Amino acid sequence: MLTALSDPALTDTSSSPFSDRAKRTRALAAVSRARIANAWLRLASCAVVAAVATSVVGTLMPLLWFVGLAPMILAERWAFQRLSRDCAAGAAPERMPWLTALLCVQSTYLNALAAMLWFSTYVPGETLAVIYILGGLANAAATLRSAPTFFIAVASPTIVFLLGLPLAEYLLNGARNPLDLMPLMGGLLLLAFGVNLWRSLLASDAAQLEAEAAVLRERQAAAAAAAAKTSMIQRMNDEMRTPMAALIGAAEHLRRAAQTPQARAHIATLAQAGEVLKLVLDDLSDLDRLENGRLPIETKPADPRQVLRGVVSAFRAAAQDKHLELFVDVDPATPPLVEMDAARVRQVLFNLLANAVRYTTHGGVRVRLTAQPAEAGKTRLTFQVADTGAGMSRARLALIFGRERLCADGEGPGLGLAISLRLARLMGGSLTARSELGEGSVFSFTLDAMAPAQRASSAA
Repeated sequence: MLTALSDPALTDTSSSPFSDRAKRTRALAAVSRARIANAWLRLASCAVVAAVATSVVGTLMPLLWFVGLAPMILAERWAFQRLSRDCAAGAAPERMPWLTALLCVQSTYLNALAAMLWFSTYVPGETLAVIYILGGLANAAATLRSAPTFFIAVASPTIVFLLGLPLAEYLLNGARNPLDLMPLMGGLLLLAFGVNLWRSLLASDAAQLEAEAAVLRERQAAAAAAAAKTSMIQRMNDEMRTPMAALIGAAEHLRRAAQTPQARAHIATLAQAGEVLKLVLDDLSDLDRLENGRLPIETKPADPRQVLRGVVSAFRAAAQDKHLELFVDVDPATPPLVEMDAARVRQVLFNLLANAVRYTTHGGVRVRLTAQPAEAGKTRLTFQVADTGAGMSRARLALIFGRERLCADGEGPGLGLAISLRLARLMGGSLTARSELGEGSVFSFTLDAMAPAQRASSAA
């Protein structure tokens, strides 16, 4: 144990989803997705702005500006696509100076259009320039806030243009009219509001990341608990099956060597009890696979009458001990062989009959098998288990049959019925129940099965 704890592979947290590297990788992946999705929108909006600016400026410079901008946006999109693939592979680079430089150059080039609008002869040009610059800042805050280096590379030139254009105009006009600095003051106020908004966005992102981390921790804890449960069930199953097989084998040997019919009957009861315990172990081993939908259904030719009688014979001794009558009715129309998973059908019938015998104190239990024609040449087999026990309330039945996950909580018949319900659905059948407190219960397991001869003829 001490050796395992000192293993560097176990103490290395660099691959943990909560490490700084993992958080940085997730942030870069989010930025990459945002910039990739935003590229075509930025390209289209810049085309519209260039067309408007052409009429404002009165020259073709804005259109030439757009021709030079398009390759930059496409190059940025390609770079973020590569970064997205690296993040998906868990190999995000530590530093990306080339991408940072590309974003800075692109931002500077983008804001050159604002300078054209600002110094145009059209009076509202300054207003259009400010709107354009603020749109760039908003876009950067929305898509790059998770990567501070990238955000600074884009926001710095934009802020320089926002504050520098009014100052440049003031100096070019001879620095005589202080009113020329009013746009500069307005820019500073807008930046102050923008910083507060940016902090709010960062706080919202941090809260979302913390919530995602909490969900991930809960999933990991649930997975660890499920793995521990599966391991425990598997170990218990393995350790119990060996002595159980030995007991059943010894009982079969004694039955063959018994001299009297009474001794053979008692030994047969012992062997059937061992088979019942094996079915209990099957329930435990199938629990995890049922929850995860990984339990296979293997259909083979089997005699439903023999399956039913084998299960009933396993409970005759228990019924006699409680002075209960155990009746078996088999429809003569039941086919001798059908395609079904006999082991799973036996498991469902065992659970139904076990509950019926266990919770019946007087009267008896009647087991009935009926067969009716169904669609596509199949036979509808209905196994019905009726008892005169205490019964269950409708709320208890709703809890059992409406349960999303299998669990062994509460008192009374719960786990076995829940497992049987899942098994019936996996086999394409159904399990229904009628029960009233003090009046007993009736459980019906219905399954559509095809005879082997009909399957062969349909295949031909």
